[in-house]
Amino acid sequence: MNRASWTEALAQAFHLGPVLHAEALTTGLIQQTWRLTTGHACYIAQKLHPIFDARVTEDAHAISHYLNTHHFPAPELLTTQAGTLHLECEGSLWRVMTCLPGETYQRAPSLEYLSQAGQTLGRLHRLLALLDYAFRFQIPYFHDPAHIAQALFAYAPTAETRADLAFYQTAISGLELPSGLPRQIIHGDPKLSNFLFAKSAQVTGMVDLDTFMVHYRLVELGDALRSWCTVGEHFDRAHFRAGLTGYAATGLLTPLEHKHLLTGVKLITLELGMRYLKDVFEDCYFQWDPLLYPSRPAHNLARARRQTAVYRDILRQEDDLEAVVTAILA
Repeated sequence: MNRASWTEALAQAFHLGPVLHAEALTTGLIQQTWRLTTGHACYIAQKLHPIFDARVTEDAHAISHYLNTHHFPAPELLTTQAGTLHLECEGSLWRVMTCLPGETYQRAPSLEYLSQAGQTLGRLHRLLALLDYAFRFQIPYFHDPAHIAQALFAYAPTAETRADLAFYQTAISGLELPSGLPRQIIHGDPKLSNFLFAKSAQVTGMVDLDTFMVHYRLVELGDALRSWCTVGEHFDRAHFRAGLTGYAATGLLTPLEHKHLLTGVKLITLELGMRYLKDVFEDCYFQWDPLLYPSRPAHNLARARRQTAVYRDILRQEDDLEAVVTAILA
């Protein structure tokens, strides 16, 4: 189905009005996403990735309603004129949601953006801690590094991946968080590009509602800091201080979380690297850029090696990063 056909089908089913412009968005790693501009408003349309069950949109709809009820801006899922959350087009499920104001960034324009992101993540965690919700769908073994490692290391190494597999096998061994950490509903993917910002650096909303789950807050914070502080193959200490200062201002860091914070950052960095490396073998999950790489495995191998470099930079700075944590919480 060409673009004109599916945009027209979505516009009719979700009662959007004539689509004047459809822009492909490339910030996401999983879902194929477009911004649709009509005579009435702007909308976000997504073609659901095959890894997701349609029930993930039911979960997103419930979470979005809860957050917006508590004045935390999140996209609202639209229903079709038939009352469903999806439209099926040629074997794929499509959904449409409201388009929130603000800009997305792969890298923060200034440290204030990271401080605001930290405060927003803390506010989100406070709201989600009060929510009792039974999810209808979860990505299997998402944020389960032990299972990801087991699946990855079952593959026979190739000449190109032998050193990478050996590195991750050694690095992940024995690295884990204690079981007594607080668990609650978390966002699941708090990378910087999932925050929307006004030009004043104020956060105008969070997007990507497909990975909400019950897990440790420290896994979420570790993932956020990994994303916010990665600059090329470097883990930036000033970014770390800004983001963590914003989060700590919400009062959510417990003494136990303080003690294991860097373990969370290291663990999530390795987890993401292993997920990229796993897709080198499976070639089915992450989107890839054909203008820069000859194949999805080639792109994912480069991504995995970037996480390797970031992890090594974290180890190099570990004492200094621990000092930052102590100073913030003193």
